[in-house]
Amino acid sequence: MMFKQLFVILFVIFSSTIANAFEDKPLILDKSYVKLGYGFVHLPENNNVTQGNGDGAIDNTFPDAKYDFKYDAGSSFSIAAGNRFQNFAFELSIDQIVCDIDSVTSDTAIKTTSGDVSLRTIMINALYYPNFLKFNKTNIYLGAGVGITEKVDLDESGITGSRASSNLSFKSSSDLFNPTYQFILGAEYSISNYISLYSEVKNTIVKSVHLARGSSKETYGSMEMNPMSAVIGIKFSF
Repeated sequence: MMFKQLFVILFVIFSSTIANAFEDKPLILDKSYVKLGYGFVHLPENNNVTQGNGDGAIDNTFPDAKYDFKYDAGSSFSIAAGNRFQNFAFELSIDQIVCDIDSVTSDTAIKTTSGDVSLRTIMINALYYPNFLKFNKTNIYLGAGVGITEKVDLDESGITGSRASSNLSFKSSSDLFNPTYQFILGAEYSISNYISLYSEVKNTIVKSVHLARGSSKETYGSMEMNPMSAVIGIKFSF
């Protein structure tokens, strides 16, 4: 709820500021740009996730079982292209996030042996560069974005537990086109008129993730994923 309220506040600020800018004078395109970045991701654990029903379920013997997901630190590769208008920028960004699985456990004593989860987000971001946060060649900026997580993919190399006498083999579950929004805090250092270094911290919220093996084989019930990434990279302006 706090994130939704903050997103509304940021949207109002962006909208009102842009409207005032148009009243004074139209926004003029300063530069177009492309950004490439790489960084680290922390993916908070998901607890008490229900399982699906039918063929996709992990264990139909215990249909009410709940599962806890824990993830290792991961990595993020980011690419974005956008336009800068004085104190504002609007961009399309694509992020590929990958985290190894630390464990998937349940109250019915099942544990996954290893695996990874990957997310690919496609976002439209609005960035604001306030004048009071500009220090010589360094500019701090704030941003918010909306879009989709084009794919969430969970790969589990095997499942073991007190009811499993041997590894229950590889399982892969995925979900497509999940509503996503994010908040951005960034800093940019200008090397020249055409090249800058940048760093961003992103808090991304992926809604209503239902992992399934096929269209009618839901493996896990609804959960929300919240990758938090820190990225550094290079920006080319033209």
